[in-house]
Amino acid sequence: MMARNRRFGPSRSAVRKTGAGLAAAAVLGGGAIAVAAVVGGHPAGIVAAPAAHTTRFASEGTLLAAAMTDWNSSKQASYAQLAQTSARGYSQTSHRGKTLDIQRGIVVLATNQFIILQSANGSLHLWLTSAATKFQNVSSSTAGTAALTANTAATQQAMQSGNMIPATTLLAGSPTMAAAMLTPSTATQTVTVQVAGTDLTVTVTVTRSTATVAQTATTPVNAMPAPMMTSFTMNAWQATNALARGDLAVIAGTRSHHMLHAQLVLFSPLSTSMVGGNTGKRAATPSASPTHW
Repeated sequence: MMARNRRFGPSRSAVRKTGAGLAAAAVLGGGAIAVAAVVGGHPAGIVAAPAAHTTRFASEGTLLAAAMTDWNSSKQASYAQLAQTSARGYSQTSHRGKTLDIQRGIVVLATNQFIILQSANGSLHLWLTSAATKFQNVSSSTAGTAALTANTAATQQAMQSGNMIPATTLLAGSPTMAAAMLTPSTATQTVTVQVAGTDLTVTVTVTRSTATVAQTATTPVNAMPAPMMTSFTMNAWQATNALARGDLAVIAGTRSHHMLHAQLVLFSPLSTSMVGGNTGKRAATPSASPTHW
């Protein structure tokens, strides 16, 4: 039995019987995802609009700010705003003096302190988490899946027939890549994330079901990382806040002290059967290049 099959909850066939319907898709907007994320945009003079007044033409900064602000009062409003963001991978913008960030991808590792997310183009980013980070499994929600994928066709496939291949291709790059992330293997897989402007480098080495994590600095929430060599091991598929390796996810948050801080984490668990079963030989995963912003 594959690691994630033991954790995966209701089947997609059950999901499409929930009565969520596709009517929400008309409200969500969000057509095809842009081919490449625009990094470093800096719109000026943007004022966050209430959810009811947000249009599909709003800037990414306005949408992200509203999505994070509205979460406690209206998850549906936050879903709709995130569904309108076009970032396929990682994107950064500014809003009223703050740097806001969003990334879509597949989870490489989820720990108590951080998440490493890999986008379809192979880029990796490390997101710090805290007690204030909100986690939501959106696998049974049409609006939530639209927020996850920002793609109407992928959302319809997932919710109508339980077909996660389009969503997996958009967020992970390919079903083969996702299956490799979900499948224990004797082959060693190593990824390294270097956080630009800091002393922090995190290296994750996965062999069979064990992840060995080594980092060169601390991961404080409200300060710069301080040099300190540490390492630990964990089950590669250990769920933290219900999030685990191989999940599709979108993370929205802020950047300070050169570090990304996750505020919203929406995710949908995958199993090997959902992405074509065991692929046999493990597909190679590219090593990370240093993060840039």
